[in-house]
Amino acid sequence: MQEKGGKGMAKKVVKIDPVKQQITRQLQPKKRVCAYCRVSTDSREQQNSFSAQLAYYKSLIENQEDWQFAGIYADEARSGTKLQKRDDFLRMMKDCEDGKNDMIITKSVTRFARNTVDSIQAIRKLKELGIAVFFEKENINSLSEKSEQMLTILSSLAQGESENASTNNKWAAVKRFQDGTFIIGTPAYGYTKGENGELVIQEEEAAVVRRIFREYLNGKGTYAIARDLSEEGLPTIRLAEKWNDGVIKEMLLNSIYTGELRQQKTMTTDVLPFKRQRNKGQLPQYLVEDNHEPIILYEQAEAVKEIFEYRRKQMGADDLEKYQSRYAFSSKILCGECGSLFRRQKIYIGKPYEKTQWCCRQHIFDSAKCSQKAVREDDIQWAFTVMWNKLISNYTGILIPLLDMLKKLRIDEQQEQEIGECSNRIMELTEQGHILSRLVSKGYIDHAVFIERQNALTLELAAVKKKRSQLLDNNGFDREVAGTEQLLELIRNNPHVIEEYREDLFLQSIDKVIVQKNGQITFRLINRLELSEVCRKEAAEDDAKAYANGI
Repeated sequence: MQEKGGKGMAKKVVKIDPVKQQITRQLQPKKRVCAYCRVSTDSREQQNSFSAQLAYYKSLIENQEDWQFAGIYADEARSGTKLQKRDDFLRMMKDCEDGKNDMIITKSVTRFARNTVDSIQAIRKLKELGIAVFFEKENINSLSEKSEQMLTILSSLAQGESENASTNNKWAAVKRFQDGTFIIGTPAYGYTKGENGELVIQEEEAAVVRRIFREYLNGKGTYAIARDLSEEGLPTIRLAEKWNDGVIKEMLLNSIYTGELRQQKTMTTDVLPFKRQRNKGQLPQYLVEDNHEPIILYEQAEAVKEIFEYRRKQMGADDLEKYQSRYAFSSKILCGECGSLFRRQKIYIGKPYEKTQWCCRQHIFDSAKCSQKAVREDDIQWAFTVMWNKLISNYTGILIPLLDMLKKLRIDEQQEQEIGECSNRIMELTEQGHILSRLVSKGYIDHAVFIERQNALTLELAAVKKKRSQLLDNNGFDREVAGTEQLLELIRNNPHVIEEYREDLFLQSIDKVIVQKNGQITFRLINRLELSEVCRKEAAEDDAKAYANGI
């Protein structure tokens, strides 16, 4: 006799659908399909746009026998870079979680989200719920096979378009800096804006500014000044809850109080997520002297700077840039909840089990604004080691097809020709500028004529550079292609599985590390591909649970 379950017996397998799906098919035979779009912010155009898209999608969906119109979700087309500002998008996601929709139709990837991370996370979440997203322009169904890689690439392109728009806005702001026409949005504490946007002294706040400078020159520290102002209940900057020493330091070192206007003191990062940061020499600054009425004397400001510098040297403060580059993880770890950078910390100092961990800066300052937990450094190293070993074991099925697809997407002969024409024109205009400069220096042309022609050359040069930049962005994927090629070369030079964390591989392959709320650690590679691993602690807990269930 043959034993039960022997090799000779054919196994009968019966698929048992989840009860919820069975009931759903019986009670809701038609697929509930909704549409998502973005409409103009102008009130009249918004009404017309919404009505037109409502009629279009309602007709499109109702013409399908097995579809049922489940509504339309629309957000104002101000910016698609952050999902937090898109109320209807979030409402749609909530309705999908509640089982109200089975499918979403949207015009294109660029209308769905312009942030690659947000876009892919939303699509993956909908995938887990069994909900398809159909992109009309690209003819992609997110539930179809091999759709994820294409969606990642197309979302990156959408992100590039958003970054290009940001570049254009920054270029316009710099142009206004240069010709002195830039108008400050929010005046510094102590000033308000006049009818024409000029800075005018606000006497009540100016009295506080003078007091701060006076007390600091008399020997009081910034912490003590902030404490006294808060205790007295004096109005704070931008209605903050209380004064703090960081704000006092910024005010003491702000040249605006001497009548000078220094512009482009801060800058916006070039890639998503866009963030404001201090301009520490990466970009030029523009100083307008005698721009407005001063609140304090120039001599007072110089004396404050001398005292500040003396105290800084006495305290032995390190240069911030040197600190940020001391460790491999410095300025690389981002919080998946609030987007802030992580800070290095030592715990159990002096104990045999002393450890290093990294914690979200926002959480350190205010845990109510960010609940992200700290992650141990050795856990990040462990997760990277696991991710790297998986990558080198499967790179032929991941990186090589990705590189081929990127190269195919970026080929456009007409664009390449236009880019070449722009480059040649830029060279011609630059040479014409050099010739003009030589002519005026030798007195062959009048200075007024030189200025007129030079201005015309400058305007045309800026326009051609802008056009070339747009063509390059649209032709795109240079960074992705170059990054993928670098990764392939790195893997070919290091083909073997690693037993422990290697800092050199991390530095050469990783752009950012994102610590997710669910305990996962996402590694953004230099080609913008993102790969995730569970934290070692989480993995150990899962293994323990699996073992317990097995018993």
